[in-house]
Amino acid sequence: MRRHFRVPEELRGSRLDAVLAALEPRLSRRRAKDLIERGAVYLDGRRCRLCSRLVEAGASVEVEASGGRPLLDSVPAEILWRGEGILALAKPAGVPAVPTRDSVAGTLLHAAARRLGRPLKDLHPLHRLDAATSGVFLVALEAPAAALLGEAFAQGRVEKVYLAVAAGLPSPPEGVWEWPLSEPREGRVAVDPGGRPARTRYRVLEDRSGTSLLELRPETGRTHQIRVHAAAAGHPLLGDRKYGGPWGGRAPRLLLHAFRVAFPLPSGAVQVVEAPLPEEFGTLPPPSSP
Repeated sequence: MRRHFRVPEELRGSRLDAVLAALEPRLSRRRAKDLIERGAVYLDGRRCRLCSRLVEAGASVEVEASGGRPLLDSVPAEILWRGEGILALAKPAGVPAVPTRDSVAGTLLHAAARRLGRPLKDLHPLHRLDAATSGVFLVALEAPAAALLGEAFAQGRVEKVYLAVAAGLPSPPEGVWEWPLSEPREGRVAVDPGGRPARTRYRVLEDRSGTSLLELRPETGRTHQIRVHAAAAGHPLLGDRKYGGPWGGRAPRLLLHAFRVAFPLPSGAVQVVEAPLPEEFGTLPPPSSP
């Protein structure tokens, strides 16, 4: 279901997020921005994810929404792997993983509960992914599995590998970013000598003439850790407007993807799950020779 609007003359030249908020009084400017960035808004029949796009009078604006909230059916819940009381989902960029004060519906967890036919309270998210980040997201379906994986995350026994596109080319091409980070303040994190220790291993996979494809392995789990470390190193991630990353063109979104997660199972085995790389990242280079 899409709601359709026609842009009046008095809104000519306004930003798309401002237009949407003006045309639909039940939407705040922030909520309009969220809908645009997750791909739920169409301008003249084409999906537009750019909030700052200036809109002409008479333009057609459509939004996949109901009562000011995204339709649950518009949120996919692709299952990458399921077993031993654990579910690995492919989280799309722009979709909140779990309910928050700003997104009480239309989250990945809601979509998974609907697909499985189970109450939302039976699904236990095991870690965090920013709304703008795509990739593997783990959920426990049973209390024992939730306890096991929760302990494994706390002890650093879950291996997480991210892929990202960054500005510039880090030198050396492989190393460690290790700067303590502050607690979140007004949605932002900063390098803080008095903050909590944070450590991220990085490796350049490909030099892309002005940008680079990076493999990133966070060894601690601080909020926005990879994004802040990359920016502190002078190589902010493309699409990361919050931390100074280039935006637009090749970066229609934050180019950060939770590519691989390896985690212990109740049986004692180790399971590895990968999420396919979204097309905006380009393609992975062939593996290097041994």
